[in-house]
Amino acid sequence: MLTLTALFYRALSEKDNTNLQFHSVIKEIGRGARGARGLSPELAYESFAALLRGEVSDVQVGAWWLAMRIKGESPDELSSFERAMHDSLAFRLVSDRPVIVLPCYNGARQLPNLTPLLAWLLAQRGTRVLLHGVRSDPSRVSTFELFGALGLPTAETLETAQAALTESGLAFVPIDALHPQLARLLANRWRIGVRSTGHTVAKLLQPMQGDALRVVALTHGDYIDRLGAHLQSSNARAAVFRGCEGEPVLHPKRAVPLHIFENGNSHMHEWHGVPTHDLPDTCDVATTVAYIQQVISGVRAMPLWIDWLARELLNATYENGIKKT
Repeated sequence: MLTLTALFYRALSEKDNTNLQFHSVIKEIGRGARGARGLSPELAYESFAALLRGEVSDVQVGAWWLAMRIKGESPDELSSFERAMHDSLAFRLVSDRPVIVLPCYNGARQLPNLTPLLAWLLAQRGTRVLLHGVRSDPSRVSTFELFGALGLPTAETLETAQAALTESGLAFVPIDALHPQLARLLANRWRIGVRSTGHTVAKLLQPMQGDALRVVALTHGDYIDRLGAHLQSSNARAAVFRGCEGEPVLHPKRAVPLHIFENGNSHMHEWHGVPTHDLPDTCDVATTVAYIQQVISGVRAMPLWIDWLARELLNATYENGIKKT
C-alpha cells in the first residue's frame, strides 16, 4: 500500500494525458493543510473538468482527492469546480412551478433517514421536489433505497425523471443518470475510502433550467463559512445547514442554524432541537419505511423538525404565496 507521501511523488511523475500538466495541480495542492496553495480560477476549472472527462490517471485522481480533502476548498475553487460540473451537464429538467432540489449523497446509519418524508411533505404543500444522489451505500441506508421501498417516484432516465416531476411533483434521479461523469468521479470513494471535494460539489448541482432552491446539507459545520462565501459571491439561491448525517434533513436533537442565501444576501433561522421519544431506535429500511408510512397515513404525527424545515424551505421559495425571483 502506498503511503500518502509516496502517492504524491508517484502522481508527480505520472505521464500526463491532459493539456494542463496535471502534476502541476498536485504540486500546488499537495503540500499539506498549511503549505498547500490555492488554485487559480482557470486551473481549478480545467483540473476539475479533466477529472470529469476521465483524462487523469488513477494515481493522480487519488492524490488530488486526498490533497483537496486535507487542504480544503477555497470559495474561488468551489466556484470553478461548480462551473466545470455544470458546463459538462448534458441535460436540465424544466418546471413551470417552483422546485426544491434535495441532494442525497450520505444516507443514514444512526437515526432513521427521513429525507423521503420531507420530500413528500414539500410536494404535498404544493412545490415540486427533485432529489438526486447515490443509489446505495453498503454501510448506510440511502434515500434512493427508501424511495423505492415506499413506492415514491424514482427515475432511471432523465426523460422519466422529467415525466415524474411534471405529473406527481416529485422525483429521485440517481447521479449516474443525471451526470454520468460526476458519478464516475464520486465512485472513487469506494477505492480511496473517504469522501472528498467531489461530494461537496455534487451537492451544489443545479439540475433545473431556470431557478430552483438548492438544499445543501453538510456533514461538518465548519464548511458553512467557505460554502456561504461562494454562494453569496455567485448570487445563488440555497438553503445550507449541517444535515443529519449529511442528509438534507435536520438532526432532531441538535440546535441547527439554517442559512438561506439569495441574491447575494443571507439570513439565518435556527432549529433548537426536541426530544425524539417517538422515533424508532433502528434505522434499517423496513423500520424506516414503516415509520414514514405511519406518518403519511396519519397514524403518527408529523415530526416537528420535518414540519419546521418544510415551512422554512417553502418560505424561502415563496413570498406571500408568490414564487420568489
